Amino acid sequence: MASPSTILAKRAEQACLNGWPALQSVMLDGWQLRFSRGHTKRANSISLLWPSSTDPCAKIRLCEKLYARHGLPTIFQLSSLDVEILDPALDAAGYGARFDESCILHRNLASNPGQDVPATVTLQTSVAESWLQALARIQGQSMSAQASSRALFGSVALPAAFSASLAPDGQIAAIAFGAVHDGIVCLNSVATDLAFRRRGHARLAVEAILAWARREEQADGACLPVMAANTAALELYRSLGFSTEIGRYSYRLKQS
Repeated sequence: MASPSTILAKRAEQACLNGWPALQSVMLDGWQLRFSRGHTKRANSISLLWPSSTDPCAKIRLCEKLYARHGLPTIFQLSSLDVEILDPALDAAGYGARFDESCILHRNLASNPGQDVPATVTLQTSVAESWLQALARIQGQSMSAQASSRALFGSVALPAAFSASLAPDGQIAAIAFGAVHDGIVCLNSVATDLAFRRRGHARLAVEAILAWARREEQADGACLPVMAANTAALELYRSLGFSTEIGRYSYRLKQS
């Protein structure tokens, strides 16, 4: 029987996958192939969901054909548990070293439910044009990236919420997005306008999502992926109660 920590890690993994959906996906003998016009690696990569029953080398070649058909590079998103399973086959197929390692951090909402959210934070359960425009402005998105973002958020099937922390002049200073799966809210797109950093706006945007998830969807936990090398983000999220690392993943890319 799986340990409680393994069960929690699997719940969080599913929350992350379902909370940041691909525009198209294919299931292939335990692997999930995700296609989203190249917008973010997570939504355009291959995840190993359960053990395979066929030769991994043949499956890798099939994946490469499918990604080439979509005009995309073949990228594998691999958890720390996948090293012994697939790394030898990827080595033989000409994939580069792992890169962009990310941590999945968890916060127990039952023991750490969070703080009250002021009226200067807005929250909606469908994506608003003003929220999308703020995301594009903060991230400096191109027109094609904006179109992909719009399509991706529109494809979320889970209960979801979009928060925005407002500056005194009413401008959106920070945003966050969260979707709830199996009692866990997965946070994404936490971003602060450069002009309003270090004023607590990201904290308020995140807390609004967590309060909604606990109140409306009875979530007992929250998770989010963050780059392992991003020390500033790690410090922020740990100060927000995301103190437990429950997993890691990184990517391997087919070399030309």
